[in-house]
Amino acid sequence: MLKKKLFRDLWHYKGQFFTIFLMVFIGMLAFSGIHGYMDGMDESAKEYYKEYNLQDLWITNTNISDSDLEKLKSMDHISDVNRALVLNSKLKGSKDVTLETNVLEENTISKMYVVKGEKYASNKKGLWFDSYLANHLNIHVGDTLKLDISGQTLKLKVKGLVNTPDHVYFVKDSTEIFPTHKNYGFAYIPADTFSKEMNFDVTYNKAYVDVDKKNNVSSVKKAIQKNFDFLSVTDRDASFSYAGYQSEVEEGQTYAPVFTGLFLMIAILSVMSTMNRFVRQQRVQIGTLKALGFKNRKIYIHYIGFGFMISLVSAVLGVLVGYFTIGQFFIDMEASYFEMPNIHTALLPVVIQTAVLVVALISLVTYLSSRKILKETASEALRLEVPKVKKNSLDWSVKFNKCKLSTRWNIRDIARNKGRSIAACVGIIGCTMLLVCSFGLWDTIESYMDWEYKIINTYQCKISLNSDYTKEQYDHLTHLYGDATSKSVAIEFKNHGKTETRSMLVSDGKDKLNITDHNEKVTELKSNGIYLTEKLAKKYEVQVGDTIKWHLTGDSTWYTSKVVGLNRDPQTQQFTMSKKYFEKLGYTYRPDSIYTNKKAKKLDGVSKISSIESIQEGVESMLEAMKSMMVLLIVFAVLLGCVILYNLGVLSFTEKQYQFATLKVLGFKDKQIKEIFIKQNTWIMLVGMIIGLPLGYYMLSYIYTNALNDTYDFPAVVEWISYVYAIIGTVLVSYVMNKLLARKIKTIDMVSSLKANE
Repeated sequence: MLKKKLFRDLWHYKGQFFTIFLMVFIGMLAFSGIHGYMDGMDESAKEYYKEYNLQDLWITNTNISDSDLEKLKSMDHISDVNRALVLNSKLKGSKDVTLETNVLEENTISKMYVVKGEKYASNKKGLWFDSYLANHLNIHVGDTLKLDISGQTLKLKVKGLVNTPDHVYFVKDSTEIFPTHKNYGFAYIPADTFSKEMNFDVTYNKAYVDVDKKNNVSSVKKAIQKNFDFLSVTDRDASFSYAGYQSEVEEGQTYAPVFTGLFLMIAILSVMSTMNRFVRQQRVQIGTLKALGFKNRKIYIHYIGFGFMISLVSAVLGVLVGYFTIGQFFIDMEASYFEMPNIHTALLPVVIQTAVLVVALISLVTYLSSRKILKETASEALRLEVPKVKKNSLDWSVKFNKCKLSTRWNIRDIARNKGRSIAACVGIIGCTMLLVCSFGLWDTIESYMDWEYKIINTYQCKISLNSDYTKEQYDHLTHLYGDATSKSVAIEFKNHGKTETRSMLVSDGKDKLNITDHNEKVTELKSNGIYLTEKLAKKYEVQVGDTIKWHLTGDSTWYTSKVVGLNRDPQTQQFTMSKKYFEKLGYTYRPDSIYTNKKAKKLDGVSKISSIESIQEGVESMLEAMKSMMVLLIVFAVLLGCVILYNLGVLSFTEKQYQFATLKVLGFKDKQIKEIFIKQNTWIMLVGMIIGLPLGYYMLSYIYTNALNDTYDFPAVVEWISYVYAIIGTVLVSYVMNKLLARKIKTIDMVSSLKANE
């Protein structure tokens, strides 16, 4: 009997239960999809790094000798060491394609993942090529490639197309932000092959160290720095590839809980309110069941079944659909940038646990709602519930006795039904927050682009110079394109007893390369000390007036410089000093870049020409994922807002049918009753929107403050037009829902509505 009643009620209240289904489904869809994508990136990396043995330490030196190798291998906690000669080469037959050419002694660390072709072996003749770049250049296994290495041509056959764990994320130079896999890649060549083909012995400039345990990495690094005079020893956190990929994961792990948590909170709150109302509507049926002799336990199970069934089906479907659609969509997008061959979505226990928690919460609310009624006797339950009206709630309408009847009536109704009103308000707040956040994502990026490429970098072309250019070549280039130049160097500095490695820009950029203060205004570069960005100053606890002890990497002379200013850079966190101060310290200024507003040609001494337009195109391609996220958030915000408002509106209308029928009997027209109904929803919408607008900005600010990695530093920006869009979106959703619900007033059955309270 109870089973038949369960399915009959599900069908009878199908509209109400369908909205519950949609709210839980959308909430779990967002949670599962975003988590599936972010957790998948994290899990894929862990598996890849472990299986293919990503190095723990990178050593750089002009020559890592055989004796250095033996000494390294004999040190405590070092499992293995591989050497490599890393240099750049040009791919002949392809326009402006540079290859990071790795000449390997052996490959037991950072092993190759073979996409196509033969497995790497040090005794085979040939080269193993970057699979992503090969795909763009239409290079296949068996093709013969010609590499230009310092003027010599190396001709080898492609043995395999590969990926490696230390080349997951990499770019050609500082002018590129995200990898395009069009003009830069890597190639691996066995040392024996390279030596025979080039007719000289290999001098290794890199060594990769595998440490036995993760917690020994720091101590091994210190021991190497103490016992050797290498140019640099860095760990994974300083690796551009590792750190770049991890920062993407960490960004997602910061914003994912914010967005998905907001979705779930709004959905669960609305569902709980709906289930509570449904059980209260079943008051007479519960009383009848008690009168017929059904035990409380059976009635509990019966009503819990409503919440349990709907929430279970919607949660399971939400998890699966989110995982296979949203999660897969974003993971495929990331796979086009990051060379992670085994990248996949992941369904971690936290998603299942959240789904279980949602089902449990909704079931618990249903239980508590029925428990309150079941405490009463059958005769009490069979009577209509008398609203508990506090005197204060009636006083509210008295205070506004000069207002229209619709205003006084709505004030009293809101005071009597605070729970429903709060749930509706929270739904509007959430919808508005998501809309503000979505539009603000784009505004922030636009602001960052203007700051970086219109205020800091005001040149049109950046000319990167060859390392071996001559004075005559340099003079000719500066004569043609001006003398706005810069030089990037690596430095080591002392920070609270630790030696840190950072980059430093020596600038003579004139008006082409600027530094800006906290408010994005161009500031003068003084010539009596060193600058560092605000983010670095905060990280290293440095203030203006402090001194920093530093030296160029590879130079044993230490200098103590005064911090004469802090600058803010949205894209690069580094030290900066003027050319004049650099030369005052005794260094020879040999620039590596020239900046110009003229259209540059590739002349002698030039390695690369980068235009601002091409750099911006690279950034915009990177932002495709953010655009998709923005569209997704807007769609979810509108869907969730529609479902919540419709559901709570239906509940409100159902509870007011008796009052509306009474007003009709008293002579009120449908238009006047619609005004009463719409006015209350409009008030709630306005309150929710007023609260949601600033909260949306604070949520966006939290995301940008906490999600950005150490490289970026820019504030959240929401333009006034975005607030207008968010307001229009919220008002439109509320207006459409109100119009749909107000039409129901014409359909009120006067007889059944008036007799329902007898």
